[in-house]
Amino acid sequence: MTIQEKTGFRRLINARGPATVLGASKVKDPIRQDIYDILGESVETWELQRRANEAIVKLTGAEAGCVVGCTSAGMVIAAAASITGSDIAKIKALPDVTWDKKKIVIQKGQVTGAGDCPVYQVIKMTGAKYVEIGEALDCATYHLRYALDENTASAFYIMGEVFAPNLLPLDVFISICKEKNVPVIVDAAYMTDFRMLAEKGVELAIYSGQKWLGGCTSGIIAGKKELVHACYLQELGIGRPMKVGKEGMISIISSINNWLTEDKDEIRSYQKRLADNLSGMLSGVEGVCCKIENSLYSPSVRLEMTIDDSAVKMPAWLISDELGRMDPVIRIDDYYANQGKLIFDFAYVSEDDVKIMGDSIIKLLENSEEYIKKALNKGKIAFKTRQDMVFDMFNKWMDEDPRE
Repeated sequence: MTIQEKTGFRRLINARGPATVLGASKVKDPIRQDIYDILGESVETWELQRRANEAIVKLTGAEAGCVVGCTSAGMVIAAAASITGSDIAKIKALPDVTWDKKKIVIQKGQVTGAGDCPVYQVIKMTGAKYVEIGEALDCATYHLRYALDENTASAFYIMGEVFAPNLLPLDVFISICKEKNVPVIVDAAYMTDFRMLAEKGVELAIYSGQKWLGGCTSGIIAGKKELVHACYLQELGIGRPMKVGKEGMISIISSINNWLTEDKDEIRSYQKRLADNLSGMLSGVEGVCCKIENSLYSPSVRLEMTIDDSAVKMPAWLISDELGRMDPVIRIDDYYANQGKLIFDFAYVSEDDVKIMGDSIIKLLENSEEYIKKALNKGKIAFKTRQDMVFDMFNKWMDEDPRE
């Protein structure tokens, strides 16, 4: 009996990647075995964190590292550490910050979600004085220089591909912060170049343990030893409600070992073949154009499917929505759906999954008028953003069926 049959939830084909709402990573057998083994043991957590610190240093090249509950928790803890340092009285005082050095700066155009929780929320919960600089599409060097003063505890930088081109690039941001002696905290949740930020002198970098690294729910903070120590001490204060367990710590150690030894070329070759298969299935469909690409923020092969509404007669967001109602459920990267693009990630799909995905998409497009009519009857053809759909799912999860 499968776990789906045992517990009664629908099987999911995950063509999006390790998103939290899809259960994050598919954890590999050797890592799962280490997690299983430690669940039956007692351990002093400081010692397990010390072993994790050694593994994180090996992975990142940073001075030190510690494990946290997830990347969102890591952002809270890193922000708190920049405000309190290792002063235990200040750690116990948060979020009531009575001292002056509490300003945390971020470019307005980088205010995204930490998951689907806004970045400003995870920073503000520390009691920080939260300051956005620049404009949604632009940020100048003078914006940053003016904001960094003697009361600035840290400056946040968010790594991503979807930002406006006229925001400050990372190297410039770091350089100006170093002029002002302000530590830089980088949210690098999706990054797979784990050494780049330490090499650039970033004081604290936050990585996901549950995404591409392949562990269970967890996060990594890596950076300067003094600040990492202050991050760990937040366990005695604001970090306690978001603490990481022994299973999270051991999964970081184990997943780092796996990451450093696995054959990534062989993995990419297999995924490229799957992407070619899906592209081939859709090659004769009018209004559909497929392009296989790699991403800086994904170690896996991705296929971008562009939808021509005039030919397909069905908007990309509705295609994504309908795939999520099927059995098995098919979930894809829908961040660009309202721009007519659907992205398929091949990290967690099999050859059989590709066949199901291709057949399902062809069925949708061949019967587009039927699906449009059904959506109209349910009042669901109105424009929807990705967050509209996420809210709808969360709002209905207990008493209704979000797939209906």
